[in-house]
Parts: sequence; C-alpha cells; structure tokens
Amino acid sequence: MSGRVPGSVTPLELFYDLTYVIAFAVAADELAHAITEGEVGAGLGAYAFAIFGVTWAWLNFTWFSSAYGNDDALFRVATVVQMVGVVIFSFGLPVSFADTAHGGSPNNALLVVGYVIMRVPLVVLWLRAAREDPEHRRTSTAYAVTISVAQVGWVLTTLPGLPTGATIAALVLLAAAELVAPVVIERRFGRAPWDPGHIAERFGLLTLITLGEVVAATVAAVGVLVRDTGWSVAAVVIAASGLVIAAGLWWAYYLVPARTILTRWPTRTFPWRHAHLPLFGAVAAVGAGLRVAADGVEHEVLSLLQITLALAVPVAIVIVLVFLLWSLLVRSFDLTHLPLFVGTLVPIAAAVVIAAVVDPHTPIHLADGANLAALVTVIALVSLSCVVEVVGHEKVGYSHTLRAVKRNLRP
Repeated sequence: MSGRVPGSVTPLELFYDLTYVIAFAVAADELAHAITEGEVGAGLGAYAFAIFGVTWAWLNFTWFSSAYGNDDALFRVATVVQMVGVVIFSFGLPVSFADTAHGGSPNNALLVVGYVIMRVPLVVLWLRAAREDPEHRRTSTAYAVTISVAQVGWVLTTLPGLPTGATIAALVLLAAAELVAPVVIERRFGRAPWDPGHIAERFGLLTLITLGEVVAATVAAVGVLVRDTGWSVAAVVIAASGLVIAAGLWWAYYLVPARTILTRWPTRTFPWRHAHLPLFGAVAAVGAGLRVAADGVEHEVLSLLQITLALAVPVAIVIVLVFLLWSLLVRSFDLTHLPLFVGTLVPIAAAVVIAAVVDPHTPIHLADGANLAALVTVIALVSLSCVVEVVGHEKVGYSHTLRAVKRNLRP
C-alpha cells in the first residue's frame, strides 16, 4: 500500500456498492411507511440518521480505496466484512423507525453493531497503509485513531438508561465531529494520496445506483397498485413520472463535469463530497415519495397535498443540490443561472399550490374526477421540473459552465 495508481473503479468497488441498494431501499420503505402512518417528523428524523450512517461509512471506504485500494486478498476480505456490516445495519433500520415513532432514539444496538463492522476494518487498513507508506504515515495514523475513537462514541450512545434527548444530542455531535475530522486531518498532516478523478467516478456511480432505487421503487409501487386495483390512469401516471424523474435527475447530475474539475482542482473535493450526503438521501427519498403516492391512491388514506409534498420536496432538494454542486465545483456565480433555477422550481411550487387549493385535508378519492385530474396534474408538474432542469442546463447552463472553467484556467 504505497498509494494507488490512478485508474477506474474496480469490480470489487462495484460489488461493494450493491449492498447500498439494500440499505437505501430499506430506509426509503420505512420512510414511506412512516409518512403513510402520519409519523412524518419521527420518520424524517430516523431517515436522516439512517442516511448519514450508511453514506458516511460508504464515503470513508471510498476515500481509503481511492488512496490505497490495491485489490489484494486482505483488502478484499476487509471489504466483504464491511458489506456484512451494511446488511446488519439494514436489519436495524425497521427497529430504528419504530423506536423513533414512539418517542425513542433512532439509534439501537443492531444499528451500532452494523455500523462498527462497517468502520473497524478501515482502522486495520489505515494502519497497514501507515506502515507501508511512510510519506503519508501521520495522515493514515490520524484516520485510524479518529475512526477508533468515533466507534467508541457510537457504542456509548447505546448504553441503557440514557435519556432520548441526550442520546440524540450525542449522535448529532458525533456526526458533526466525523464530518469535520477528515478536513482537519488532511490540512494538518497532508493529503492522503486519493485520486480526485476516481472520487468523482465513485460518487457518480453511487448516485446512479441510488437513482436505480427510484426506478425499482416505481416498479414495485405500481406493481402492487396494479395487482390490487388493475391498471388505471393513476397507475400509468405514477409509472411514467417515476421514470421521467429518474432520467431527468440522472441527466442533470451528469451535466456537471465533476471529474474534469476535481482533477484540475483537487481542493474542491471536500465541500463537493459533503454536499453528496444530503443528495443521496434526497434521491432515495424520491423513491419513498413514489411509494407514498401509490399507497395513497390505493388505500385512499392520504390527502392530495400529502402525496404531493412527499414527492415534490425530495425532487426539489435534489434540484437545489445539483445547482449547489455546480457552484461548489465551478466557484462562479452566474446571474443568468437564477432564472433557470427559479424556472425549474416553478412547476414544483405550482404542484403544491394546486394540491393545497383542491383539498389539503381530505383523503384523495379517485372516483371523484376532480381529484383524479388534480393528481395527474401535480405529479406531471413535479416531473416537468426535471425536464426543465435538463433542457435549461443543455441550452444555457452547460455553456456557462465552460465559460466559468475557462475563466478559472486563465493565469
């Protein structure tokens, strides 16, 4: 482990990422169930905790593998062990959501066991890198120590008798410390030999996998709806909208030339990578919103406004974060982007307004023609926002990106 030769993603890394499809799907399912049951606040809290745990462990593995992933037997075994941790963590998610719904902490012993298994192999790998790469020994050792201390903290949050408020405060402090630690380590001891081009590819692929979860959620939700009630206008609209949203978000994300920019300016990687933590959660939540839409239509227990918000909010967050990623990478403020940004969000705002005007409280009944027309309209409007995002970036935004990058390249 003397520093990885820059290159593309390995089959082992792709195999590792597959476990995250499971984790994202379980978290999205639990969020959808919580929203359907009216436990929105508790569900969002448990979901945020779940997404942080999963994505932060993934990010740490990616950081190490980009620097020292030599794909030998020890590295492979350590990676598979981490995959086991992801699966165990996923088993703890239903308990986390249930406890949170009853006023408890989102943390539980099963989650922590899974999380520790996801992290401890990295301690061994960082120590190995410290031994075999003297040039970056202090950085690697600092990572190993920081991860070890963090795991002790996570274990302590599961001690019996701790008040829920104190536990949640401790979890927030631990998460904040974990986010700050890598920045401090690499500023103080020097950068680990990670490859910014590889980092960009890895983050892009996990975004792609998460978008695949949106497609899977669409198929699953519509499949259940069709099986129980047969094909209907609502089922067709949900299926078509799910695919349009997934394709639009994929298109918009890859319009930002992350690999090119990060390879040229590696220091921009830290803020860019941190912005992906909410992005992964928001993309997976789009799948949850589609499940909520199907459940609301099938069981007629949710109002049109609740269905609209469940889908519109995560889509809006993803769109905002795509613009944020652009700004973090390009480091340029372009006033002409503001009309594009506003124009992208207008269909979403219109969908929410329509849903609020139709009836914000009464459960939706598709036998009512007005309700059916309103449902089709609001879901189509949310999908339209993704289309506006893509067309706007293709016609306007991308040329601005090229101009901004050229300005940065000037001496």
